[in-house]
Amino acid sequence: MRRAGLVISLVALIGLVAAAPPPEFGRRGMVAADHRLASEAGALILEAGGNAADAAIAAALASGVVQPAGSGLGGGGFAVLVTPDGEQAVLDFREVAPAAATQSMFVDATAEDASRIGGLAVGVPGEPSGLVALHERWGSLPLRTIVRPAIQLAQGFAVGAHLASGLSLLGEVGPGLSLALFGQAAVPSRGERVRRIRLGRTLSAFSRSRGRDLTHGSIAADIADAVQDSGGVLTVADLSAYTPVEREPVVGTYRGWSVITMPPPSSGGVVLLQALSVLEGFELPSLGHGSADLFHLYAETFQHAFADRARYMGDPDRIDVPVDELLSVDRVSEIRRQIIPGRTFDRDHYGTAIDIGRDAGTLHISVLDGEGMAVALTTTINTGFGSQVVAPRSGVLMNNQMDDFVARPGVPNAYGLVGSAANAVAPGARPLSSMSPTVLISPDGARRIVVGASGGPFIITSTLQVIVNIIDFGFDPAEAVSAPRMHHQWAPEKLFIDAGVSPDTERALRGRGHEIYRMPFFSSVQVVVSEDGAGVTGASDPRKGGWPAGW
Repeated sequence: MRRAGLVISLVALIGLVAAAPPPEFGRRGMVAADHRLASEAGALILEAGGNAADAAIAAALASGVVQPAGSGLGGGGFAVLVTPDGEQAVLDFREVAPAAATQSMFVDATAEDASRIGGLAVGVPGEPSGLVALHERWGSLPLRTIVRPAIQLAQGFAVGAHLASGLSLLGEVGPGLSLALFGQAAVPSRGERVRRIRLGRTLSAFSRSRGRDLTHGSIAADIADAVQDSGGVLTVADLSAYTPVEREPVVGTYRGWSVITMPPPSSGGVVLLQALSVLEGFELPSLGHGSADLFHLYAETFQHAFADRARYMGDPDRIDVPVDELLSVDRVSEIRRQIIPGRTFDRDHYGTAIDIGRDAGTLHISVLDGEGMAVALTTTINTGFGSQVVAPRSGVLMNNQMDDFVARPGVPNAYGLVGSAANAVAPGARPLSSMSPTVLISPDGARRIVVGASGGPFIITSTLQVIVNIIDFGFDPAEAVSAPRMHHQWAPEKLFIDAGVSPDTERALRGRGHEIYRMPFFSSVQVVVSEDGAGVTGASDPRKGGWPAGW
């Protein structure tokens, strides 16, 4: 799990969790992003009369300006949307492999990190076309109004702690990337004011052309040239051919709540629903929040779900993903039967030894408006700062999404896991993802929860625990995102525990056979909850320093 720029001190995180602030309140809407300025950009659009789709677009574009480690026009993402009249929809604007990509391209590459750094790592970005498609289908305000807050931020903003630490952790790479992003070679410190003039001009062009300049025009040429100069194969034709895909959401239930979430090529929605279905058979509050009993149950459930993920998941446009079978009563019952309270098992007990994809360098935005429209939007450039390729004239930082494919199908990796051909590189293929934007609707239809996270495979487990914290334990949004979490993804065979988990819980988990790895940063969850007609509350995860904005 690569977390460049995403680590904060253990002591600081314990303090954040212990002193969770009250959730933010909005009378008529709420935007929760992992940067205060992005949340405020979305809230400005709500105040201007925009709906949740408009606000999500504004927050995503603003995030790309102020939080470039994890988002931007050089990336892609997913959106789950529920309209006031109950329409449920998914927009897939995930990056795809260029037309010249081959299954052996990283086997043949001379650089060991070619799938992560440089032009060969770059997939065809989907965010420009995706945000335009989201606006055309569900937006209400003119696009020029929605883009304006991001353009204004590009004229100057104060660097946040997450961006400053991320650039510093890049070492000798940091100054060069700082020069490409901000026009200054010195890595900026927290609070220092920087500008992204070239990106501001690109955002203006994006607004005027409705994204076309980034897929067909001079900006598209700038992007393709930068990628090719860095050893990649992306072309203007790839950019021009990209099309977002509207998909049917995966829908399930938990404790009577409807759960609307992402289908493949995200693995997140199916894994989330399978795990929630397993947990529904247990009285979780009786186990105690943060207890060894609860964390052991989570760990066993996640190991089965992630093993199924590895065996069956891939691009649904290339393979048949057995979603119904994975979510069936028979499969859920089988997992429940295999969970033993006092012990864990070797990896082979849970599934076949197949490698799974990874992603990080991601942002999530949750939005509810006053009319009841809910948008959960997760955007990514994959790992922190993506490929580190910046198009020189447009200032667009490019993704390294090709690293989410299995580079060597059939070849064991460092964990001894075999890469699955279901997630192999192929022209136009979408790599497997963990992004899990989700909307929940209460049994009486009166309340909604909009939730999602960043953090690679940790996205799925963190999103689930926040949902359980709200529904089962009655936490408010701030308590739900601040509480210590755990993570298990089947391989490696480690149970990760968050800062703030008690030593007694850790000892008890070790006693059940878990190998414990304590770490201070998991992922960043953003959640918004409607309150039975009495406004909206929301919270941004303190681990990343975000803050929601209500209206």
